[in-house]
Amino acid sequence: MASAAPARLMTALEFMEADLGDGTFELVKGEVVRMAPPSPEHGRVCINVGFVLESFGRQSGLGYAVADSAVLTRRDPDTVRGPDVCFYSQSRLPRSELGTGIPPVPPDLAVEVYSPGNRQWEVQAKVSEYLEIGVALIWVVYPRSRSVAMYRQADELPVVLKEDQVIDNLPELPGFRCPVADLFQ
Repeated sequence: MASAAPARLMTALEFMEADLGDGTFELVKGEVVRMAPPSPEHGRVCINVGFVLESFGRQSGLGYAVADSAVLTRRDPDTVRGPDVCFYSQSRLPRSELGTGIPPVPPDLAVEVYSPGNRQWEVQAKVSEYLEIGVALIWVVYPRSRSVAMYRQADELPVVLKEDQVIDNLPELPGFRCPVADLFQ
């Protein structure tokens, strides 16, 4: 009995150039994974997060936000994630150098908005991948509990802020201040 040949793994470059059809996809260890369509609530929270980060970046001149942008988290086999929102500092990746391919550096901040279809272990795997490649700060935003968990390499446990608290005093985003409630408006 002949065994089937193993599927050929895709590279990050092939993934970025592939016509995968409609939908949202990530590349995980060389294999294309289709993501469930997000809910309207998820989209709304993503817009809010992107808005507050982009507004901060424009007012401060420190950086800019991007949504659903590719981030290379592993090589051989390649993994390309698509955080819901990223923030890049001008010093790390000037906006003028932002192109159509995978950015050459990881973002300063990666944001994942938790959806009912997510599994906690999958989100934690993404957080670990982001930390491993040098993302300084990761937010996991939880619409149902109206909270934000913030992860950093140096912290053993995330800092969790509730709806009545404020995100501020972040060394990664100097001068940034946002009530957590604003993410859920």
